Amino acid sequence: MRLNPISFALILTSLSSFLGFIYFYFFSHFLFDFSSLLPLWKLIATYFFLSFLITLLFKLYLSVFKQKYLWVFNLFLVLVSFCSILYPIQAQVFHPDEEFFPVFAIPLHFIVPLFWLTFYHLIIPNENH
Repeated sequence: MRLNPISFALILTSLSSFLGFIYFYFFSHFLFDFSSLLPLWKLIATYFFLSFLITLLFKLYLSVFKQKYLWVFNLFLVLVSFCSILYPIQAQVFHPDEEFFPVFAIPLHFIVPLFWLTFYHLIIPNENH
């Protein structure tokens, strides 16, 4: 089954938003509620943007390098995702439980890249597969 990039990005957004919502709900229900700092709509909007951006960059990468060196794109995605956790680590939040904000935010940074790395083969053209 091959998907066009827009359908793929929408499915990726849906899966990521669903898992993000579940994580968001259980974290706020059992531990700390950071919904005042990071509303759910901002999380979904960020996942929407990231899903389309990563898919677009991947299609551009494929247009230049075809299917060679896919590991380079995947490595770049992993490194950027890992570097993105620096923001919640250094962010100054004004919340009674501010020291737990990185514990809340860091896993949210990896949801879209993990789903993307799991399913990206669905948008690779049929040339060698």
